[in-house]
Amino acid sequence: MEPEKKNTPNKAIVILFSLIVLTVIVYFILQLVLPELFQSMPTGEVQPVKPN
Repeated sequence: MEPEKKNTPNKAIVILFSLIVLTVIVYFILQLVLPELFQSMPTGEVQPVKPN
């Protein structure tokens, strides 16, 4: 009998997914430790348009 091949994802896909998860975790840790670091980031809030 041949051993069954497991259906595993590509190594690059696993590394990419783990980097995305790690980036999110590091972001939240940095936001807890240094909240003033992210105060200048744009949040996408709507601002009124001033006529010239």
